[in-house]
Amino acid sequence: MLRIAICCGGGFSSSTMAAHLNKQLEEKGLTDKVFLEFIPFGALYGGGEMAFSSGVQRDRQDEVDVALLCPHLEYPAARAVKEGKIRIPLFVLPMRMYGLIDIENLIEEAEDVLELWNDGAQNVITFPDEPRSMIAPRTVSHRRWLAGRK
Repeated sequence: MLRIAICCGGGFSSSTMAAHLNKQLEEKGLTDKVFLEFIPFGALYGGGEMAFSSGVQRDRQDEVDVALLCPHLEYPAARAVKEGKIRIPLFVLPMRMYGLIDIENLIEEAEDVLELWNDGAQNVITFPDEPRSMIAPRTVSHRRWLAGRK
């Protein structure tokens, strides 16, 4: 099972997006193949006020395989990686893709990020032709975008 975290700072837009994507998982019968959860970015690695549960700080990275981040987390993600707080692949979703993404594109993006990670890419993961995913011009998964350019 592919376990994906959708992360942002406070959770307003990303928690709504995660709920919408989870509904799509159910509608398409994919709940046995993909688990998707909203996790505030600070809670992912046990930092920030959102990471505390009953006064105990906890790290949630072992709960997921990959974290897909809202575009505004590009710099906080790089800082967390530099500070050695991250053990899983992080990917900043392209700005144009963020609000429009459907579950198939999200799954493809997560799979491709994991493939890069397994091939030795370092965090924060980017595709070779997109050194900064935040400014990528696409609205679909990288896989579909490449197929459309051919």
